[in-house]
Amino acid sequence: MGRTSNASERREQIIWALYDCLVEKGQEKVTIKEIAFKAGLPPGVIHYYFKSKDDIVSNLAQVIVQKYSSMVQEHIEKAKSTAQQINYAIDFIIDKLIFDLPLNRVFYNLIQMTFERKELGSVVKKMFENYREQLSQVFNAAGAGTQSNMLGASLVAVTEGFSLQLMVDPDAFSREDVNKVFQQLIQSRLLTR
Repeated sequence: MGRTSNASERREQIIWALYDCLVEKGQEKVTIKEIAFKAGLPPGVIHYYFKSKDDIVSNLAQVIVQKYSSMVQEHIEKAKSTAQQINYAIDFIIDKLIFDLPLNRVFYNLIQMTFERKELGSVVKKMFENYREQLSQVFNAAGAGTQSNMLGASLVAVTEGFSLQLMVDPDAFSREDVNKVFQQLIQSRLLTR
């Protein structure tokens, strides 16, 4: 029983070491040796837990999906009304996704890797599907009906657009400016249903 727990902890340690490496260097400069160093492990140990760097990358993407899906769900569940759910979702997106520059660097490294490694494409595709689905559910509960899917997809697009711009120019937008755009987008879509 201790070995399974230890193996699970080691895998997590390696996965988050990759995350840190991607934040610091970008995927093109990250090696298994650097991941091992960041995790505080000998390089040969990595292959005991993962087949390859791509295997670690796939697991990282899955862990990120699970972590942020759970976080947004917990955040939204605290709401007492559908209007509050929408506001909580927007706050989460702005604070935890758009203005989290390290997460964005990792996310865009993952996107870049999908162009180079086809097997990673399904993992990142699932990230986007999950992201859109969670937002669509919030808007469906708010009465957006058939507009829910496109509203969710629109917010993902706007989120990624802001995130990308902030990676290049961290002072381009204030949190308040981004919040206003989200509120206007949501109101215009909900009113036209």
